[in-house]
Amino acid sequence: MTSEAELNKLADRYPFDISEIEQLVRCHSTITDTKNADTFLTKIALSSPYSYFFLPGDEMRRRVEIVEDQILPSGFASCLRAAMSVDLFVDCANEGHPSLERFLEGVADCGQRGHKEALRVIWDCCSYSAAFEDKLESSIIIDLCYRLSFAADVIISPDADAKGIIAKLESEHDSACSALERSLAHAGEGGYVSKANFFLWAENTAPMLSSTLSTFMHNLLFHGKWVKHRLNFVLFQQPKLDQHSDIFEAHHPNLFALCCTTPSLAGDWHNLYSRQFHGASMNRLQYSILGYKGPTLVVIETDQEHIIGGFFNTKWKKSHDYYGEGSGFLFQLFPTLTVFNPTGEDKNFIHLQDGLGFGGSKNMPRLFIPASMEACNAGVMDKTFQTGNLLPDDCLEKFNIKSIEVWGTGGEEAISKGLASRAKQREITDSAIYQARVVKDKKPLVGDINLLDTPLYKHREEARGRSDFSVDEQHGGYRLERGQ
Repeated sequence: MTSEAELNKLADRYPFDISEIEQLVRCHSTITDTKNADTFLTKIALSSPYSYFFLPGDEMRRRVEIVEDQILPSGFASCLRAAMSVDLFVDCANEGHPSLERFLEGVADCGQRGHKEALRVIWDCCSYSAAFEDKLESSIIIDLCYRLSFAADVIISPDADAKGIIAKLESEHDSACSALERSLAHAGEGGYVSKANFFLWAENTAPMLSSTLSTFMHNLLFHGKWVKHRLNFVLFQQPKLDQHSDIFEAHHPNLFALCCTTPSLAGDWHNLYSRQFHGASMNRLQYSILGYKGPTLVVIETDQEHIIGGFFNTKWKKSHDYYGEGSGFLFQLFPTLTVFNPTGEDKNFIHLQDGLGFGGSKNMPRLFIPASMEACNAGVMDKTFQTGNLLPDDCLEKFNIKSIEVWGTGGEEAISKGLASRAKQREITDSAIYQARVVKDKKPLVGDINLLDTPLYKHREEARGRSDFSVDEQHGGYRLERGQ
C-alpha cells in the first residue's frame, strides 16, 4: 500500500492529481500481478473503478477484447508495454517487478509529458513491430494512429456498436490514411522515414497526431474523466458536422487528416456558408461570415476534385487592408495533406473586399476567390505562408470551384461566441441601413453624390417658369400639365 504522504509526493513529481495517482497505483499493482492472466490492456482498463461505474458487468472487458482483436494492430499491447519501458528499473529494487515510478513515467510519456514524448512512444511502438528498424514506412505509423482514434471512442462510447465501428474503420481506412501517408512519405526518402523525419513532419503538419495515443491511454485509464487544469494535451475528437457537407460527403475519411492539423478542428462544427444551401454568390458568402469571430475553416473542392483551403482564428470583416492572426494556415487536403504555416515575414493573412483572398498581395493573393467565384487562383509562394503547391504539382494555378464551404469550429462554446458576434455585427449594419433610409432631409445625401448637376435633373430647371409647370404638394415633387 502507498501512504497518503507518498501519494502527495508522487503527485508533486508527476503530472497527475491525487485521484489519478491512486488509480495509477492500483493499475501498477494489477499489471505486476503474475497470477492475473489478463492482457496488458485489459489489466489497465479493469483496474479502474470507472470501468464498472460507467459500463456494467463485463462490458469493459468485451470492449477491450474488441479493441485488441479487431481494431488495433496485432501485438500492439506488447509493443506499447515495451515503449512505455514498464519493464525497466529506475532503481534496482522491487525484486524484479516493474517499478511504480517507471510506470508513472511511461504513462506520463503517453501524453502528459507533452507532444514530443507521445510521438516517441508512437514511433517506438511501430519500430518494435517492425523488428526495431530505424526507418519505417509511413503507412505503418499512420495506420496505428488512425486505429487508435477508433479504439479511444470504443472504450468510452455509451452505446458502442462494435460491428458498425469495425465496418466503418475498414471501409474508410485507405481513404482516411492516404493523404497523411503521402504527406509523411514526402518527408523521408523512398516511402521510408526516420525518427527525425517523423518528429519534424508531425510538428509542422500534424501536431494533433500524437493525441490519438494520448486520448486512447486517457480513456483506457480514466474512462473519459477529464481534469481540465491537469490535462496537458487536447483530446482527439472527430468533427461533428451540424449540416450536410457536399465536400465531406464524398471525402468524409479526409476529416481524420484535417483534424490532425490543429486542435481547433476537434468536436462540433457549425456551417456558416455552403454553396449548395446559400448559392454561388460572393455577397451571400460574405453575409454569412461577416462579424463571425472565432476559429473558421474555409474549404474548397475544385472541379478536378482537389481539396484546398485555409484555417483562421479571427473576426471576419470587409477591409481594404489585410488582417488576421498568425495562428492561421493554408492547406492542401486532397490528394496529399500539406500545411503552409505562417513564415513571420509578412502578415497578409486575409483580404475581404470585392473577393476573398489569403496571403500574397492585393494585386495577387496566394489563394484568391474573385467576386464572380470563377477562375480562382492558387499560387505557389508568397511572404506570408510557406512556399509550396496548394494544388497538385501537375495542375495550373487557376481553378474553378465545384464546392465551397465555411465552417465555424472550435467546439460548442467557441461557435456560440462566434454566432453572437455575427448577430451583433448584423444588428449594427441593419441599424445603419435603416437610419440611412429614414433621413428626412436628403439634400446632404444628394449633394454628396452630386446628382443635381447631372442631366438626370436638367429638366427641372428647364421647366421652371412655364405656365403648365407646378409644384405637386401631395407627392413632394413637380407636375407638368399636358393638353388633351
